[in-house]
Amino acid sequence: MIKSKDIRSRIKRLILYLFLSVFVLGSILPCVSVSFRTTSPLNPRETNRQELSWDLDFEAYQKPSLPFKLEILAEDAPEGYFPNFLFYSIEIANSLIDYLYDNISGGFYTSMDEHWQESSINKEKRTYDNAQAILALLKLSDAVINQTEREFAIDVAEKTGNFLITDLYDEINDGFFTSDSSKFKKPGIQAKSIQALLALYEITGNVTYLDKAVKAFNFLDNHAWDNTAGNYVYLLSQNGEVADSNPNVFDPYDPQSKRVDHNVLMGDALLNLYQVESEEKYLTKAQRIYDFVNTTCRNVSTGLFYTGINGSNIIIENDYSDIFINSLVLEFLAHLYNVTEEVKYYNDFFTSLYTVLLHFWDNRYGGFYATYSYIDPEFRDAKKYTERQLYGIRALDEAYKITNNSVFYNLLLDVVEFLNEKLYDNIHTGYFQLTNNDGTPGADSSWNNKNAVTQSLAIYSLANLWMYSKPGVMNAMWLPSMPIAYEDSVTIVVAAFDAEGISNVLFNFSMNDEPYQIVEMVPNSLVGNMFNTTLDAQSEGTSITFNIIVNDSLGNQLVRGSYSFSWQVDEWPPQILEIGISPGIEIPVNSEITIAVSAQDVPLQGDVKFVRIYYHLAGEEEESIALERIDPYIWEVTFEEGFPIPGTYGYYFEAIDNRGNFAYNSINYFYIVGHLEEPFPFEMIIGGLIIFLIFIPAVLYTYVEYKKKSARKILKTRRETRYQKRRGKRNKRGTKRIRSTEM
Repeated sequence: MIKSKDIRSRIKRLILYLFLSVFVLGSILPCVSVSFRTTSPLNPRETNRQELSWDLDFEAYQKPSLPFKLEILAEDAPEGYFPNFLFYSIEIANSLIDYLYDNISGGFYTSMDEHWQESSINKEKRTYDNAQAILALLKLSDAVINQTEREFAIDVAEKTGNFLITDLYDEINDGFFTSDSSKFKKPGIQAKSIQALLALYEITGNVTYLDKAVKAFNFLDNHAWDNTAGNYVYLLSQNGEVADSNPNVFDPYDPQSKRVDHNVLMGDALLNLYQVESEEKYLTKAQRIYDFVNTTCRNVSTGLFYTGINGSNIIIENDYSDIFINSLVLEFLAHLYNVTEEVKYYNDFFTSLYTVLLHFWDNRYGGFYATYSYIDPEFRDAKKYTERQLYGIRALDEAYKITNNSVFYNLLLDVVEFLNEKLYDNIHTGYFQLTNNDGTPGADSSWNNKNAVTQSLAIYSLANLWMYSKPGVMNAMWLPSMPIAYEDSVTIVVAAFDAEGISNVLFNFSMNDEPYQIVEMVPNSLVGNMFNTTLDAQSEGTSITFNIIVNDSLGNQLVRGSYSFSWQVDEWPPQILEIGISPGIEIPVNSEITIAVSAQDVPLQGDVKFVRIYYHLAGEEEESIALERIDPYIWEVTFEEGFPIPGTYGYYFEAIDNRGNFAYNSINYFYIVGHLEEPFPFEMIIGGLIIFLIFIPAVLYTYVEYKKKSARKILKTRRETRYQKRRGKRNKRGTKRIRSTEM
């Protein structure tokens, strides 16, 4: 028979187990709120797409308008006209003055990063850079056709010249410092400064410039000229003594060295002094300088020039030759021939030029290699420097001026096109510093820096080509580049140049291999030196082959070509490129989201009419919404209230052009993260009732039973205590009787 005590014990255990079960059940039921991030069953691919924080760099588009703009060329000339020497020369000059000219103290800073960000300015002011800027601006002033712009260019050049003679000239010892932070003096620095000041003197008539140029020559002649050898030493201290050492770890040449580049630069300056002052000493020294570099610093087997010799008359860098050194020598030789008309300089110039083209010209990618190795003739420097290309252009230009041979001019154009395609920044303007051998950008971001001297050399070279090229024509452009059959007429545009004037420019063409026809191209009424002609729209598949013939006023002729294109049916879909998503790909629930894309038609003369986004939560039905055009090529959509449900959302875009061609881009993903608010779950209600109806009574019952048991234990303890006390008293009385008996 089961005792009542056992029954009560079993009931209590049952209630305890039930309570524990309800407790466990409640712990696994959905909570009131839950934070989670799902993994998409769509297997989203990893993406390297950059998050758009909506803090993009729009510097190029926000650049304030400047007074130094030739309005016609800067605004009316489309990109299809490139190469247009004057247009690009002006554009680069605008950027150089905008970003690197110090309007407060005067002079040009050394460099900035590719975005022209003010925080990146290298605020050192180098004498060579400022002198080169003066020469560039004065050359540009000769090239522009607007008198206001010409005066502005001269004004900036004058201000820079004044900075040069007040901040960078040593009034105590004479001579120009290397920079505002270096008091050393070098022949090449004096040379470029002398040339800049003489150019200012010829334009302004200000004798201060001439006086400072002559003083700089006298300083160098007194302290650096070796009359026995016919050369200048490389490095002087502030007081004019040969420096004890060269502290520049990036340019660690012996101060006693005789470097070819510094000597030929000074040779060019001497020729300028000779032309202004008509003193034979200048010409004699210039000729002696060439004799020195020709006999001492030239490789016998190749005819290329070394860097120079050190203080011990040992060849510097005798294992390779540099295009920079050789280009400077070529320009110096051409100027020697122009001044003296001596045949030896003519012959030596072209001998050296052919040698340079043989060893430095890149037949595969175009442009000039940086170096040639005597040890390994197959080795070439893997980089191509903008400045070296520009000096190569100047050498080729001299060859073209002397001979009027279009071979040199076409090579020159090839270098310009390499520079434009690989080293010109079409977004922010200006030339990068260097690129890889094949024209691909380097991993080092400093390669994209914008150096002041690089921009100045480009301004000078391009403006010079605009002015002095004998008959020449740039590569033809046709707009639209991919004409649509039956719809698009085509305009062919070229830029033609000649120092003596253009007689005519002829468009020589053949349609569908029929006999050639010649049409005279019409001068552009808005843009000087531009010529164009227009062909009517043709049927599908009609092809045209043509070349351009330029005749100058002296009867010289140049043929450039051949080119071809055809009229086609537009079957090309638009191109879609996502710009970014704000505030990123991980977005809190119910937060505003903006997505922007670029959508362009191919060919570019078409138009995108409609862009739509398709999106869906993983496992849910797809939805779509149209985007709004905010720019000719930019479309945008904003979800102001965001998305209330966390999870992985896939999305892609559809674009349709005006001819019905459509395109889709690949799917991408964004993630909604945060807290999902849900209604109070039914399971929790049931669980609460169970807890209320079973757990609460069980707890109360257990508590009452516990109190009863505690009371019984207390009562029992008290009874036992009283019993023990009574028993103790009896024992005490018994003991006394026994003892009393014994006594």
